[in-house]
Amino acid sequence: MLKKFHKVLGLSIGLIIIHLAITGIILMYPNTFKLYDTFLSNNYMLSLYNMNTRSEVFVSNDFADIGIVSNNIVISDYVLDMNMLNVLGLAINNKYIFAANSYTLLVIENDGYEYKIIKKLTFPFILKELVIDNNKEIKFLNNEGKYYSLDESFNFIVINKLARPIKILTLYSAQDQEADLYLNYIQGPGIQLLRFITDIHNGRFFGKIIMIIFSLSSLGAVFLAVTGTVMGLNMTFKRRIYKKKKKINK
Repeated sequence: MLKKFHKVLGLSIGLIIIHLAITGIILMYPNTFKLYDTFLSNNYMLSLYNMNTRSEVFVSNDFADIGIVSNNIVISDYVLDMNMLNVLGLAINNKYIFAANSYTLLVIENDGYEYKIIKKLTFPFILKELVIDNNKEIKFLNNEGKYYSLDESFNFIVINKLARPIKILTLYSAQDQEADLYLNYIQGPGIQLLRFITDIHNGRFFGKIIMIIFSLSSLGAVFLAVTGTVMGLNMTFKRRIYKKKKKINK
């Protein structure tokens, strides 16, 4: 009975044991397999780990060294959490940086040491687009076609006469190389291969059910070792008894 159960269990978890053995060997030699220096950064892998992907990186063609990654703004190499999604536009006006979605305007300033959000304003209208006029001043266009400016006290003022021509400040999806640069500021170069192989080894990559199966398989491997030892010792004892009986009969 024990032998039969040992055989069935061994066949059932054999592939999992092989998987654990191979990935375990790889993890034992991280330098040989370059686990520390290799990173996975394709969109599929990043999304599996709930990390930002290239599709979430947006830049402005009008202002350099500034971009949006999800709800973060990256200015040069400085990262600031805006706690604001669906950004429509970015603009730089004198000492201020503007980031806006349809309902909220963030006013960002560099105090000489770091960038800070100094104002969070709610539009008295629904913003359609950020624009820049002929005098390089930032204006706000609402969904009814009216333009507004922001005075020194951060109040929105309706503009009756606008200096033309105007240019719409649009955000564009970043090219792969530029997107990777901004993502690196937020979350590093990607998923370290060491982490990925570790998650493959312990089953975390596949989800909780597989982790439970791997855990049970590990316990099964212990059981196989114990039962294998018991059966081996049992066979040894039987051989010794058989040899003793054989001598006595002679």
